[in-house]
Amino acid sequence: MRLLVPLVVFLLVAAEGVRADDIASNQLAAPFAAEAGGKPIDLADGVGHSAPLFVDWDGDGLKDLLVGQFGAGKLRIYRNTGKKDAPAFEKFEWFQAAGKDGVVETG
Repeated sequence: MRLLVPLVVFLLVAAEGVRADDIASNQLAAPFAAEAGGKPIDLADGVGHSAPLFVDWDGDGLKDLLVGQFGAGKLRIYRNTGKKDAPAFEKFEWFQAAGKDGVVETG
């Protein structure tokens, strides 16, 4: 199971066409507060360390926000309902597997 999460992240990055040069760059984009439903996304509900990733999850050409939760072992999916140059996110949904919330066991 510990291999599953890094593998999924690798596949998502590979699918997006991210080059090693992009990852190795020492240039960072300006920080910003991601919002969902017009409010800052708050992960302060005791779920553990978050791991955000922007990727086109649903194949609509827009970068969605995926947030892994170490403590809960779940993955939040915030679908981008905006535009490429003006992303907008609404309430999250949990990653599902076989009709149930997907969970990666921790510990």
